[in-house]
Amino acid sequence: MGDFPLRVNFALFDNLPIFPIETPALRAVEMTPVQVQGQHMILVRDPAGVIEGAALLVPDPLLIYFFQMADGQTTLGEMAQKATMNTGQIIPAGMFESMAKQLDDALLLQSEKFRAALIRKYEQFMESPTRPCKTMQANGADRLAMMKQVGDEFRRHRMSSISPPQAMDLPMGSVNAILCPHIDYARGGEVYAWAYRALKEHGTGARTFIILGTNHRHTHNRFIGTRKNFDTPFGVVETDQALVNEIATAYGDDFFREEYVHADEHTIELQAVYLKQIFADEPIRIVPILVGSFDDLLETAGSPPGQDEEISRFTKILRDVLDKHGDKVALIGGVDLSHCGPEFGDEQVNDDARVKEVEARDMTAIAAIESGDPDAFFDVYRDDLNAFKVCSIGTIYCVLAAMRGRGTPKVLKYNQANSTDKNCLVSFASIAFIKSGAEAKPKSRIILLNT
Repeated sequence: MGDFPLRVNFALFDNLPIFPIETPALRAVEMTPVQVQGQHMILVRDPAGVIEGAALLVPDPLLIYFFQMADGQTTLGEMAQKATMNTGQIIPAGMFESMAKQLDDALLLQSEKFRAALIRKYEQFMESPTRPCKTMQANGADRLAMMKQVGDEFRRHRMSSISPPQAMDLPMGSVNAILCPHIDYARGGEVYAWAYRALKEHGTGARTFIILGTNHRHTHNRFIGTRKNFDTPFGVVETDQALVNEIATAYGDDFFREEYVHADEHTIELQAVYLKQIFADEPIRIVPILVGSFDDLLETAGSPPGQDEEISRFTKILRDVLDKHGDKVALIGGVDLSHCGPEFGDEQVNDDARVKEVEARDMTAIAAIESGDPDAFFDVYRDDLNAFKVCSIGTIYCVLAAMRGRGTPKVLKYNQANSTDKNCLVSFASIAFIKSGAEAKPKSRIILLNT
């Protein structure tokens, strides 16, 4: 399968490997076996975002053969010959030609048709002043229905058995950063509520929020900004242009080089929607920055991420910004923890024993987070090279590095979402950072005396 780093300049499209349909190459898409109404299917998601939503394919044996051989070097005729040899049945080349045409029309091949669609999508995104809401799309009159639907969902977040209490045990005016899930609201909404109640009711008064979202795609740079405002069902959340430019000036020209990845990455969007909902008509602004994977650094024993020039430069920029703007700016990390089960490539299902194993590993990581030491947190994943597939190691590391000495991490809520078939488990937590020196409001010392 083909793979490439997606970069936001037209040189990318000039250098993008393109293969003729006679020697087709399957694109880097995510394929997951699923059952739909009792029938086995293949769920296809497109990390590049060219295919909207998800597609379903019937797992025909010949289609599987095609996927295995679509490397950009094997001709359709050679595919037919190999399939004939493997099955003992005569497979005409025309069957693979038909398959290739259908897959190309569906934009699943690394072809000229895909390249044209990618350029169109890139141009549409770059020309728009606003980053469209992808997880909750609605236009015109439909927006009212969407607002009601999302509003009902947010009310559910406050009413379940794992929702936050009415009164949280946090000092007033103390929360200057949060780590919050980026899983969908249906599975993680109550845990979102813990983080955002802490931020709204116990925050320092900040109305500008630097949001570090987890980038799930392969990119050249680890840190990618955007100047675009973010649309939500409740209206547009504006991006603080001056603060974005301040960070970009310190970071360098590459800060916007791969801006296109913001188009379909949901990890900032879900924070923007929650912020807009809880602050309603209060003027708030965000600074959206995606953080890529640090997994490549796990293999270098004894070398903390802070020794990486790009990471060191970025975390220093964050610290300088927080020093300069103080309580006017708060930090948000959109993060999830473990991803386990067959849906993520594991052989083992998430039975009770596995669930406990995941929780034990997560608790080790959370204890390191609560220590406030970013390197201790990173080292949790060295021995097994992130075997539990935590997607947000880099994002969490950067928040810890920026907040060191500024806030004490406190875990508010941890939870896991395990599918009914036990094939897909994701864990996540909400964590508040308590401003250094903040103290709980003193209890009343007034004593009433009978006279």
